[in-house]
Amino acid sequence: MSNPKLFFKNFTAGRKVLFKRMLVYLGVSLAVFETANIFLEDGAVAKWCEGIALGSTNLKSLLTNVFLYLGAGMIIALLRQSSFTRYCMNIVGSDVKIEIALGDIFSNKGETVIPCNTTFSCSRQVIFGRSIQTQMTERLRLTEDSAAGITNDEYLESVTREVLSGEDFAKRRLEGQKTLAGRTYDIYEYGTMVPLTLPIDGKARNVILLAVAEMLAPDKPKTDGQLLMKSIDDMWEQIAQNRIREQTLVVPILGTGSAGITDKPQQTVARYILRSFADNAHRLGIKKLVLSVWPQDYLDDKINMEELRCYADYLCRFPDSDFNIN
Repeated sequence: MSNPKLFFKNFTAGRKVLFKRMLVYLGVSLAVFETANIFLEDGAVAKWCEGIALGSTNLKSLLTNVFLYLGAGMIIALLRQSSFTRYCMNIVGSDVKIEIALGDIFSNKGETVIPCNTTFSCSRQVIFGRSIQTQMTERLRLTEDSAAGITNDEYLESVTREVLSGEDFAKRRLEGQKTLAGRTYDIYEYGTMVPLTLPIDGKARNVILLAVAEMLAPDKPKTDGQLLMKSIDDMWEQIAQNRIREQTLVVPILGTGSAGITDKPQQTVARYILRSFADNAHRLGIKKLVLSVWPQDYLDDKINMEELRCYADYLCRFPDSDFNIN
């Protein structure tokens, strides 16, 4: 992802924030300038500063140059503009945080949710394109013991089937089966969660495969807004009952990539993830939710970061859980 593109996008999307920040920093710069001049009124301080050479000038000359302060204020304001794409705040009255992070989902620390299909097929003969699941499969770094002559796809299929063979998943298994790329799979309910620990980029990472789409055929996933939101609600319910292995949960904007739902734009799905988490935060045992935004979605104007930040800020400042009477 091109950093210059993101840098200039921030100036466009966050120009109101930038202008306010510039005014604040310029005001602070002038206040610091006046404070420095007050100290320099002391003859001993002024003489000491004159004695400190800085190239062709001295410290006193620099401290009495107002443009130095204004320039520093402008530079700091511009550098701080990069923080426009990241938000983090506590939900009022709790130690639970909501964070919105732009970038590679695996750069965030925490247990990571990976959108998957209801068959939990991990074969790249079935899952094409640049889905998060495909990216994860490509980034697996198998050891000699775990590889044993198998591909990343085969390894992921193996460990996923092993977990799905547990008794807890029998009640989520639906009737019938699905054949994809010559292999027959059981079908599971939307919202089914499969916890795995995988060697991603050479480090053990806790991930959760979450069923959010149906595979009609290889590279043809399908879901809709109602089923997707049911999956998100089901995810919170399962976490409330069973907890997760870490205190931070990293969630992408589910169901809007390869599944390509059309009845709910990405911005709406992102808001629903934030809202449903805030509503359930008091019972989940999670200390921080990280909503991970893929940079290209931001550059393509599919995600409005300023709106998301404002919405998250509202949820954190005025949680609906305040009205709970149970």
